Amino acid sequence: MKKRPFIPMFVCLFLVALLSCQNDFDSNDTNPKSQRKTAGKSDKKKKVLLVGIDGLQFEKINGTATPNLDKLNIKKGFSGGISGTRSEQKTKSGPGWTTILTGVWIDQHGVPDNSTSHTSKVPSVFKYIKQHNRNLETASVATWAPIHDFLRNDLSDIDYPYKGGNDDTAVHRAVSELTNHNPDFLFVHLDEVDVVGHSSGFGASYDAAIRRADSRFGTIMTAVEQRMNTKNEDWLVLVTTDHGRESSGYNHGSQTTSEKVIFIGMNQAGNAAFTTFVNTVPNQGFGGVYGAIPQTALIPTALTHLGVPIRKDWQLTSSSLVGNAGVLALMMKNANTLYWNANGGGSVSIYRNGQFLATTAASAQEYTDTTQPKGVNNYTVVYNGQTASVSTNNANIIACLDWNDTLNNRAYFFKDDASYIRYNKLADKADSGYPKPTNNSAWPGLGAYANNLSAAFKWHNHKAYFFLNDGRYLRYDMNADKVDSGYPVAITNSNWPGLAAYKDKIIAAINWNNSKAYFFLNDGSYLRYSISSDRVDTGYPKPITNSSWPGLGAYAQKISAAVDWNTTYCYFFLNDKTYIKYNKITDKAVSGYPLPVNGSTWPGL
Repeated sequence: MKKRPFIPMFVCLFLVALLSCQNDFDSNDTNPKSQRKTAGKSDKKKKVLLVGIDGLQFEKINGTATPNLDKLNIKKGFSGGISGTRSEQKTKSGPGWTTILTGVWIDQHGVPDNSTSHTSKVPSVFKYIKQHNRNLETASVATWAPIHDFLRNDLSDIDYPYKGGNDDTAVHRAVSELTNHNPDFLFVHLDEVDVVGHSSGFGASYDAAIRRADSRFGTIMTAVEQRMNTKNEDWLVLVTTDHGRESSGYNHGSQTTSEKVIFIGMNQAGNAAFTTFVNTVPNQGFGGVYGAIPQTALIPTALTHLGVPIRKDWQLTSSSLVGNAGVLALMMKNANTLYWNANGGGSVSIYRNGQFLATTAASAQEYTDTTQPKGVNNYTVVYNGQTASVSTNNANIIACLDWNDTLNNRAYFFKDDASYIRYNKLADKADSGYPKPTNNSAWPGLGAYANNLSAAFKWHNHKAYFFLNDGRYLRYDMNADKVDSGYPVAITNSNWPGLAAYKDKIIAAINWNNSKAYFFLNDGSYLRYSISSDRVDTGYPKPITNSSWPGLGAYAQKISAAVDWNTTYCYFFLNDKTYIKYNKITDKAVSGYPLPVNGSTWPGL
C-alpha cells in the first residue's frame, strides 16, 4: 500500500486560492477584472434608471462641457427605424419615445406622430415588469405629457406616474422617488434641450441647455449613488434621446443622417451588442448608421438587468446591451432573406408569425424563407435568450378606389393577399383596425374575386368599376354598397368600346376629373378613354414615356395600381412598394419621387 505524500497546509491553501482565481476568468473574456466585479454584484438588488434627454444631438455632446454624461460609456445609435421598410417612422418625439419605452418600431406600436389620439398597440416596459413581478416598483416622470398618453393602456402599471411641469420639476420628482420610495425601474424625461433647439437651433443657447441637462442628470445621479452607497443595490443607468435634428438644429422628423443619429449611454461596459459596430449591414444608407445600436435596444436591456426573461412572443426588435448578446442588426436583406450579425457560435431559432420556422447556425448570418406567404410576415430570431425581430410585407397594392362620399375623405387600397385598407384622406392615415379581408361581408359580391383584382376606379352616377385579371369586370353601386346584379361580365367592344383587345392586360386605371379615363397596361403602354364618348380615343395604346407622362416613363412596367386623389393630384403605386405623386394640372410627376410606401409617407398602408 502506497503512502500519500505529505502536503503542507500552506500549500493546500495556496492551491485552493489559485484554483479560485482561475475560476474567475473566462477563456473568452478580455476584461476578467470587470467580470469579477460583475460577479460580486450578483447578490445585489437590480435597479434601472432610464433618463431621456429630448432632442439632444449626439455630435454636440463632445463639444460641450458635460462632466456627468462623460462618466458614462456612450455609443452612437439610430432612431427612425429602417428607411423604406415597415419600421420606418418619423424622427419625432411621439414615435421616438414610444419606441424607447416599448422596444419596437412603428410597425408594431403604431404611433406615427405626436398626436395624442394614438395609443401604443403593444405593451410598454412598465407592463412587462409588472407581469413578471407585481412587487417591482415602477415610476415615470414625463415632462412632455403626451408620453403617458401614448402609453395610456399601461398607466395602471406605473406605481408613480408624473407628467407635465418643467425639467427642474422633473428632477425634483425623480430625486423624491429615489429618496422616499423604492423604484426598481425609473424613467425620467427632460425636455428643455429640444425646446431650445426648436426656438434657437444649434448655437450658444443650445449648448447652454445641454450643460443644464447634464447638471440635472448629475443631480439625479447623486441620489442614485446615495442609494448604491447605503443600500445593497446594483443600478444600471441608461441615458438616451428620442431623435437627432436637421443640420440647423431647429427641426426634426425626416429621414436624414443627422436626424436619425442618436446616442445611448450606459454606466456599465455592456456586451457585444453595445460595443460592436456592424460594418457589414446590407443597408449602408445614412453613412452606415444601421450598424449602430438601434433605439429599440433600451427596453430589452432594462428587462435583462432586472431579471425579466425575454419572451419570443413579445417580438422585441433588438438584443439587450447587457448579459448575453443576441443577434445584432437583424434586417431583411431582400424580400425573403433575413440578415443578422452574431458574435458567437451555436444556433439560432427562427420564428415566422409566432410559429417555429427553422434552426440554423448563428454564423450563417442569413436565412432565406422559401415558403414565405403573402402579406405581412413577422420574423423573430432567438439567440442566447435574446430576441431580434423584423417584419416585411410582400403583398402589393393592386387596385385603389377613391370613394364616392360627400366629404371625399375615404380611399380604399386592395392588396394581392386578398386584404384591403380604408384610408382617411383628411387625417392622412389608414383607419384603425385595417387591413381586413376582402370578402362578401365587407364588399358584397366582390369577395369571390378578391384574388383576381387588377384595377379599380370611381366612375360617375355613384358607380365604381373593378377590373379582373381574366378580362372581366364588376360594376359596384357605391350607394347600395354592393356589386350590381349580373356581374362580373367579360369586357367587350360593346360595353367598353376599344378596350376588349387589352382586357387581360389592365394593371391600373384612373378617372381624370370625369373627362378622360386612363388604362395602364402591363406592357408599359396606356389607353385614353373618353368618358363623354364612352370609347377608347383613336391612336391608342401609346407607350408610357417621359414625353406622354413626364417623370413616369422609367417606371412604366413597374406600375401596379393608381388612384385619383383630388382635382390636383393622383398617385401611382409601383411593384417595389414605392409610389409617385403626379400633378394633374402641370401634367408631370412631382420631383423627388418615387418614395417608399411606409409609416411616414402612408401611415398604416
